[in-house]
Amino acid sequence: MTLILFLVALAGLLYVMRRESGAKPAIGVMVVVGVLSLFMASGWLAFVLLAGAAITALAGLPQFRQSWLTPRVFAMFKKVAPKVSDTEKVALEAGTVGWDGELFTGRPDWHNLLINRHTGLSEEEQAFVDNQCTQAISMCNAWDLAVERADLPKELWDFLKKEKFFGMIIPKEYGGLGFSAKAQTAVLQKLAANEMLMVTVGVPNSLGPG
Repeated sequence: MTLILFLVALAGLLYVMRRESGAKPAIGVMVVVGVLSLFMASGWLAFVLLAGAAITALAGLPQFRQSWLTPRVFAMFKKVAPKVSDTEKVALEAGTVGWDGELFTGRPDWHNLLINRHTGLSEEEQAFVDNQCTQAISMCNAWDLAVERADLPKELWDFLKKEKFFGMIIPKEYGGLGFSAKAQTAVLQKLAANEMLMVTVGVPNSLGPG
């Protein structure tokens, strides 16, 4: 009988999880089968199920979870989690978030969006999109890159390095192009005509302060 009730409890919990019904049905399954086990089977199964129901119900209380459970769980994980190195910390703290970051607050300020006018690209940035990007696209063939080479040709690599495609977000005083975020987006949109080319340029520019 103990095995039967155990299988019934297991099947009931799996069904509740599959239906994503929440904690209350799961607690109900454990309480019902636990009470039946108390009178019809072994006491250990009843103890496990009723204790599980009590813990689940207790964990569902917001005050208990926020003031007692969550801080202790975080403290435990903090002890075993690897520490962030100085380099990783700089990378995590680099960059800025625009108005789109307000979407994650649940209460975005729409007025700030309306007054944030699109200023377009500078003459230098637009010329780069029209000239260097066009030339880079003309130097690659999608079939040749994806099937034959599985890489960019050497002359294209040299061109990308010469024209500083990999340093769009780096300030000019450090050897980069010092482009704005809008310009970087425009370049990647233009290079999207060839997926491998766009990814090759996009990944280095997605790292670091940009």
